[in-house]
Amino acid sequence: MNRYTSLTQKYLLGQKKRSILTIVGIILSVTLLTAIGTIGLSFRDKVVRQTVQEYGGYHVSFNGLPGEAISRVVNNASVESAGIVSREGYSVISKTSEKEKKENPFAAPYRYLNLKGYDTDAMDKLQVQLDSGRLPKNSHEVILSTWSLDRFVTKPKLGDSITLSLGERTVASTGKIKPINGLGDFGWDLDEGFRPQKEREFTVVGFMKTGSNASWSSNFIFPAITYEDNVKIDADKNYFIYVKMKSMNQIQAKAEAIISSLKLDQVDQGSAVALDKEIQYKNIRVEYNNELLKLYGKSTYEGVNHSLLYAFVAIIIIIMGCTSAVIYNTFHISVLERTSQFGMLRCIGATPSQIRKLVLKEATILSLIAIPIGLLTGTVFMKLLFYNISFLALGFLNDMQMVISLPILIIAGVSGLLTVYLSAIGPARLAAKVSPLEAIHSSGSTKVEDISSVRKSKLLGKLLGIEGQFASRNIRRNKKRFRITAFSIVVSMILFIVFSGLAGLLGQPSQSGIDYSYSVMYEGPSKRIDDSVYSDIVKLDAVEQAYRFYSNQMMAIYPKEKVNPKYYEIRPGMYPVAIGEEYQTSNNFIESFGNNGLDALKSKLTAGTVNIEKMNKENGVIINQKLRVVTDDGKQIVTDQTQFKVGDHIKVRSMDSRNQEYETLTVTGIVDQSLLSTNYNESAFLEFITTPEVLEKVTGNDTYARIFIHAKTDVSNKPITDYLKSLPQKDAGYSYTDKVEQLAQAKNDATTAKIFLYGFIGVIVLIAFLNILNTVSTNLILRTKEFAVLKAIGMTQRNIGKMILLEGVIYGLYAAVYGSILGTVLSYGIHHLFKGAVDVGWVIPWSSIVLACVGAVATTLVATAWPMYRLNQTSIVEAFRKET
Repeated sequence: MNRYTSLTQKYLLGQKKRSILTIVGIILSVTLLTAIGTIGLSFRDKVVRQTVQEYGGYHVSFNGLPGEAISRVVNNASVESAGIVSREGYSVISKTSEKEKKENPFAAPYRYLNLKGYDTDAMDKLQVQLDSGRLPKNSHEVILSTWSLDRFVTKPKLGDSITLSLGERTVASTGKIKPINGLGDFGWDLDEGFRPQKEREFTVVGFMKTGSNASWSSNFIFPAITYEDNVKIDADKNYFIYVKMKSMNQIQAKAEAIISSLKLDQVDQGSAVALDKEIQYKNIRVEYNNELLKLYGKSTYEGVNHSLLYAFVAIIIIIMGCTSAVIYNTFHISVLERTSQFGMLRCIGATPSQIRKLVLKEATILSLIAIPIGLLTGTVFMKLLFYNISFLALGFLNDMQMVISLPILIIAGVSGLLTVYLSAIGPARLAAKVSPLEAIHSSGSTKVEDISSVRKSKLLGKLLGIEGQFASRNIRRNKKRFRITAFSIVVSMILFIVFSGLAGLLGQPSQSGIDYSYSVMYEGPSKRIDDSVYSDIVKLDAVEQAYRFYSNQMMAIYPKEKVNPKYYEIRPGMYPVAIGEEYQTSNNFIESFGNNGLDALKSKLTAGTVNIEKMNKENGVIINQKLRVVTDDGKQIVTDQTQFKVGDHIKVRSMDSRNQEYETLTVTGIVDQSLLSTNYNESAFLEFITTPEVLEKVTGNDTYARIFIHAKTDVSNKPITDYLKSLPQKDAGYSYTDKVEQLAQAKNDATTAKIFLYGFIGVIVLIAFLNILNTVSTNLILRTKEFAVLKAIGMTQRNIGKMILLEGVIYGLYAAVYGSILGTVLSYGIHHLFKGAVDVGWVIPWSSIVLACVGAVATTLVATAWPMYRLNQTSIVEAFRKET
């Protein structure tokens, strides 16, 4: 027995079909782990590249640092590299014409270049994007914004020399220098002057793209960049410094330590913002590039980090758990087949330890063969998938690049090996416990129990006949065998439901519950859209309907009895100010979508009517008081915030006028959703929808800064988009949202995501099919003697076939119930983990459940085909002679 382990190779070669099936199971498991790791890393690589392009490649920035502090930041032990940006000054490139001032009374007096000096690291970290030309290489070269070219008196070209008179922007009436807003420097005053200080000559070497995060003032203040090596730091200047840390761990604490070491006051800390986003700076501002940091699980928001990490770990655990079940069943069945062989080995001196080693050696040999193949097939599978994706123009994911990572391959290989060993331990212990004498005369777990102890089912007997009764009793008399087989089907269903749910989630583009095609916004100084713009829009043939949107925040007083007690219990902090028997609250908005918007709102009324004349007379409003709220224990409920009814009165006044008397509103209607919303309100405010006339009477304000557009579906929308594109060229205060394009882009991204996920699901379905096929068919083959006995006592081949089919159906139905429940629970759990990082919805995956149930039953029936054929070809005498 010193070389007893040589029996391992003999068994594996002697049972080629079983060995190949086991190898295929391991290969598929490792393939799945490799593919998921590769796609995860590739997707993150794509998102990181896009995020760096949009937000920059830095981790944290310090804006407004005095020159004397720069070297201490750059040389800090935790800093890997730093890009430095210096302010070189403004230059007037043109004065605003009188004609333009008449057309736009709020236009800036000048158009400026805002010149900054970037060193090499700053250009890299802030991802300066060129339309043409190259980046500047010295302090006599400059790149200009493409948008600025038409504003020069003489349009500059590549290679031209330009002279800029650099200076400071001032308040014209006082002569004081305007305060600095930040890197983008936005906003202007009508009372604005310019004080030139020096002249510099530059060669134009490139034109840069306008960033997607350009502010509303970018039509008057244009960026320009020159090169400054910043070797000599001016102690009297303030700088912007963009830092990449050596490690992203505890990045907030490191940034705070750097600031603390500088001993500077008035530090304002905030999350990462787009470069030109409106935000007020104090002396210094610390910005964390959380958009980038969260992709590495290192953002300053711990909830986001944990959510992504837990969701990823949960997915891996589900995969490893389910693939472990596949491999476990394969080894378990292999041990059951050889129960008598292990008994013989025990008789001739093999110890339990040696039997365990024999089974584990089988696992090692099979792993050494299967795991390298699994790593290769997983990589090839992803390569083919990426190759096919490259032919499709599918938006966001179109330029994904496959990232082959050695750590991912090692993790997948080690995980596969660990999975195999964990799966083999149970069967190895089972083999070691085999009693020599009992093993020779029985078949281990397939041993027939006393059938008299199993209760007959009269119902099955009547419905399915004697075959159904036998099928039921066969299942119940050997519960261990039944559970193993059912468990195999259950884990296969879990895999399918969980991953199908993820595919369904990514396959449905988010529409944010908003129902419109386009919207126009104005964020210029006046905060007002001119009525001529609305008139132009409604005249376009492609416009179905357009709504002016007015909105003002209001202070309101509610009687206490009108506050929903259920909501008050959840959010008592929403009503902190109690005045006698009333609450004073500022969480209210009075809104109007125009009179045509009220006509469209009629279909959403749950109480009351829309009567514009009556509303204008009585200060009538339609109230939306229903909202979706998340409780402290994470449960989502839909409830009414208040309990106002038609005919009730509400006292309100504008938040902008503290001395204004309260006006009385009359509730003339109730809705559960706003005009352009398909979801319940998730913001904790009360919405009063009314006419423009009532809104002006109550607030004293008749301005609107947004227009919502419904486009026709049967004609081209090009006239709409052409008009909307022209607005920012006339006045940079205008911007627009193209929901049609966003939805089309979202559908493209969803299609790409579904291609990836359904590729995984294909592998999962194959694993599930082989798992069920292996388990069910082997269990039937192990009962060859039992079926021979049934034939001997008078059952026909047809009776036995029907009995076996009914057993398969019962297995499938039983597993379908448990698999559906567990799969749905785990699917919800994965979605819940993701909610901490991204806003995802979840519904019960009925289609996946139905497909999984039908697939489970169908697969069990298919799995009986080969054993039934084999049994049909075996005579009773031959069956008694065979071990299996």
